[in-house]
Amino acid sequence: MGSAVPLYGTKNSTMGLNKAEYYKIGILMVIFVGGIIWAIRIQTPDPKLPILNPSDLNPAVVADSLEGVGINHVVAPFILIDQTGTVRTEADVQGKIRVVNYFFTTCPSICKDMAHHLRTVQAAYRDNKAVQLLSHTAMPEYDTPEILAAYAHQNQVNPHRWWLLTGEPEELNRLARTSYFAVLEAGQGWDEHSFIHTENLVLVDHKGRLRGYYDGTSEEETSLLIAHIGWLLKERSADFIKSSKAK
Repeated sequence: MGSAVPLYGTKNSTMGLNKAEYYKIGILMVIFVGGIIWAIRIQTPDPKLPILNPSDLNPAVVADSLEGVGINHVVAPFILIDQTGTVRTEADVQGKIRVVNYFFTTCPSICKDMAHHLRTVQAAYRDNKAVQLLSHTAMPEYDTPEILAAYAHQNQVNPHRWWLLTGEPEELNRLARTSYFAVLEAGQGWDEHSFIHTENLVLVDHKGRLRGYYDGTSEEETSLLIAHIGWLLKERSADFIKSSKAK
């Protein structure tokens, strides 16, 4: 009788795979999985924040003349003075991402929480010159540059990343009511001060457009703001690349 034919390959059978072949299969699998991940990523659009206009906001914070405006709102030019006595204008923040709020140095309540959370934002982007924090006083008759400088020292304010701004009451009120929409109108909590500020932190993009409002007393909302600044920085970079290619 002939010798038995084995049902399975032996150790030296040509049907087995050597180490080199396993290695090749492994590489192919990595390339295949990587290709799938890459395809999913390029087909998933980057998250985008809405572009906000006066008609999108609570009418209580919008000047009557702007309540119906639904397109093309941008922050107006300004002339103010920061805590170092330096004059600041819109030219100083051109092309930058801005975080804006209103406060006053003697505020006993929400301003302390807002300052605490703005320090968190400042720390997150302390080395990024494309991000600027702008805190406007709601009591310009008291909050002089000297008073603001003392407040800045108490709150670890970096004068390069975070400006505490004062100026003419009319200018501050105009910006609050017709640009940032960060204060309440008369009859909505008005007190002895020129105007009453809200707890809102306002996010403004590199084109001067409003992109978000966040509760400055909330740790969760502040974390969201920090994340959204990152989104706008990516958007800013993409716009700059497009602009340079178009030239």
